[in-house]
Amino acid sequence: MPPTTDGFWGKPTSTIDWCEENYIYSYYIAEMTNTISNLMMIIPPLWGMFEVIKQGFERRFVYCHFLVLIVGLGSWAFHMTLLYEMQLFDELPMVWGTCVLVYCLSEVQKIPVKGQVFSNLPLFIFLASFAILFTGLYLLWPQPVFQHVSYGVLVLTSYVLEIRLLRIKGCQICKKLFILSTTIYLFGFLLWNIDNLFCSNLRSLRMKIPSVFDPFTQLHGWWHCMAGYGTYLQVLFTIHASYDFRHEKRQKNLELLPCHYGFGLRWFQKTNHF
Repeated sequence: MPPTTDGFWGKPTSTIDWCEENYIYSYYIAEMTNTISNLMMIIPPLWGMFEVIKQGFERRFVYCHFLVLIVGLGSWAFHMTLLYEMQLFDELPMVWGTCVLVYCLSEVQKIPVKGQVFSNLPLFIFLASFAILFTGLYLLWPQPVFQHVSYGVLVLTSYVLEIRLLRIKGCQICKKLFILSTTIYLFGFLLWNIDNLFCSNLRSLRMKIPSVFDPFTQLHGWWHCMAGYGTYLQVLFTIHASYDFRHEKRQKNLELLPCHYGFGLRWFQKTNHF
């Protein structure tokens, strides 16, 4: 049974109460570690939006980062309050944001046309309809498994599209970004499942170890960190693949390479391989 301690936000109204004990560290924050860990879905996309604008990448990549940011803010609000309204603020943007990522990955090979808002209107309508239908059904039938499956299908679709792009182009930088993002994301997903399946064991462990080690046992929080960075790398993959396909290299002596410890992309001289 989850803890029944009520804090500033009152009795939890969300359909899920995670494994972290409620209001242990603060009267104002229901799940401290699960809340703070969302910084990994807040700070990187803020930096990503700045980088997209600074480097002159296409504006649509700002939207990709922005929607990751919205998910991070929603998840922060959800775990801080455990209120149903904040749960929706977390879970609905996860589906909407992944729909945008799927659209961007699908359109990587197309040359952008000035003044054209959507390069593939039928696909846009399909994904928007999927997101709207999901939202309506989820509001009527708020079962977490429905959200998990819908989101999972979109994530799987994004990986299939990335593999397809790798097979067509064979970009080594994209391959490294894909392997790293997939490994981090899937390991985070493994921790998410362990946290769900072995919650009672984890809670028993926390009672036996010093409280300073408590954050290391909050596996849902580590899922936030890994999902946040894994998704951030997916956006970098999409940016790099777009310039590989549609622009090749801006100049023959330049190439687009990761920098800032994997948090950015920059144009470098081809002789500079760091």
